[in-house]
Amino acid sequence: MNENAHRSLLIVRIVLGLVPLAAGLYVIGIGQDTNWDLRNYHFYNPFAYLTGRMGYDVAVSHVATYYNPLLYIPFYYAVAGLPPKAVGFILGFIPGFNILFLYAIARRVIDLGRPARTAWFCLAAALLGLLGQNSLAEIGTSYADNIMSLPVLAAVWLIVRFRDRLAAPGLAGWTVAAAAGLLCGAVFGFKQPFAVYCVGLCAAFFGLALPLRRRFLLAFVFGLGVLTGAALTGGFWMLEMWERFGNPLFPYFNEVFKSPWGAEGSYRDVRFIPKSLHVWLLFPIWFNIDPMQVGEVGFRDLRFGLLYVLLIVLCARAVYSRLKRQTTGGAPAPAQSDRRSVMRFFVIFTVVSFAVWMKLFGVYRYIIVCEFLAPLVIFLVVAALVRNPQRCLRLSAAAYVLLLLTLEPGDWGRKPWTADYFGFEAPALSEPRNTIVLVTGHDPMAYMIPFFPPEVRFLRIQGFVTGPSPTPNLTDRLMQAAIARHTGPLFIIYRQYEEWSALNALDAYGLLMDRASCLEMNPLIEPQPEHPYYFCRVTKKP
Repeated sequence: MNENAHRSLLIVRIVLGLVPLAAGLYVIGIGQDTNWDLRNYHFYNPFAYLTGRMGYDVAVSHVATYYNPLLYIPFYYAVAGLPPKAVGFILGFIPGFNILFLYAIARRVIDLGRPARTAWFCLAAALLGLLGQNSLAEIGTSYADNIMSLPVLAAVWLIVRFRDRLAAPGLAGWTVAAAAGLLCGAVFGFKQPFAVYCVGLCAAFFGLALPLRRRFLLAFVFGLGVLTGAALTGGFWMLEMWERFGNPLFPYFNEVFKSPWGAEGSYRDVRFIPKSLHVWLLFPIWFNIDPMQVGEVGFRDLRFGLLYVLLIVLCARAVYSRLKRQTTGGAPAPAQSDRRSVMRFFVIFTVVSFAVWMKLFGVYRYIIVCEFLAPLVIFLVVAALVRNPQRCLRLSAAAYVLLLLTLEPGDWGRKPWTADYFGFEAPALSEPRNTIVLVTGHDPMAYMIPFFPPEVRFLRIQGFVTGPSPTPNLTDRLMQAAIARHTGPLFIIYRQYEEWSALNALDAYGLLMDRASCLEMNPLIEPQPEHPYYFCRVTKKP
């Protein structure tokens, strides 16, 4: 390797090392995250778990009250102990490490003949992977999809880095598959939507150039690793939900488990799942025309649409080539066979993950790993379509430029940095040890609870999980009984534009609002200060 190549590689490595730092500083520049889930459960759930409030507070974060809190415990401690800007820097710095895995994966599957050129192109593919809608919209937020992506990318890297061992006799191949499964399963245990990548990677083993029996066994070992990883990070919580509610996924899939603590329904958010055949077939293109098909914020990112078109062309080409080979014969060279194997692996992973994602969720945030890898997959598909290396490189570069020029990332909400992460001060209470606060409506407010005295109990008597009903479940009955026997102060928290829901819920519980006692609350983190929360005393009807 000549001196120029050494210099190029050094520069590439310096850039890679600076990306996490730049990502952290970028977050400080764009402001603090104010997303809906942060205000709903990202801060409250770990607080409730660490302080033993499960069952004391009821359904305050809607369905998310019952999510595994383990993922957000570090975030809770960071917010509780560090300045807001330091928290923001960390939430940019850690996701920045995705660039290292993206580059490492690309180096294992791309070879342009010259080390310097290969390094620069792999860096471009990795950077473009990082500059996607999800990555740019989520950087510095508490969603953690761009942090949970790290173990999944590590699993992908393990498989492509040691793909020679997968075909070798002995335990080396099984170890690689099991380790990759353990990484994916651990993420699945933390956050259930990441199950799509467990399915995608398991299927991707069948794209490798190995005997069918070997591929099946590797996929089986990978699956065992997934189950082990999920048990390590999520097993304790599933057991907790089973013991409390008789449903390990409570409240989800309650039409199957029929827990008396919830309604007999799935509780799944199906707003973004395609509903008709033409939407299914055009979905990668459709959500660029109407981004609200896959989330609550507008954006434009053409990478999946472009990849979809390329895959259609590739399928047509494969059919034509197979027909032609039947008449002319011939087999691919070993090097060409390896390239095809790698391409099949990434295509199967992307297609299967995307299909499972469409079927189960349709929420764009959850497809972030495929978004990261899309530029690499685009190059691999172009390389399969265009035999001339120079032409392939030019076409791939043109595609990358197109994606950059047309990119318009969304925004989950930001605010200027302040000295306090939430900017909330709880109202003074005369009898906190004997106070119950009722919650109604659908807007998130659980982030306020840690700032109240710990003795105060919170009950959401109306929301996505519970509400006045002619057929109350055990959760409703628990709250009805708690309110009926309560003799101390009662209060309600509701959002200004949800007063109608508050009054209806109070009436169903036999309660009246004392309007003269209402206090206006407008925490600094709220993105709609023109619509404050109200904190009002409540009395029982005679």
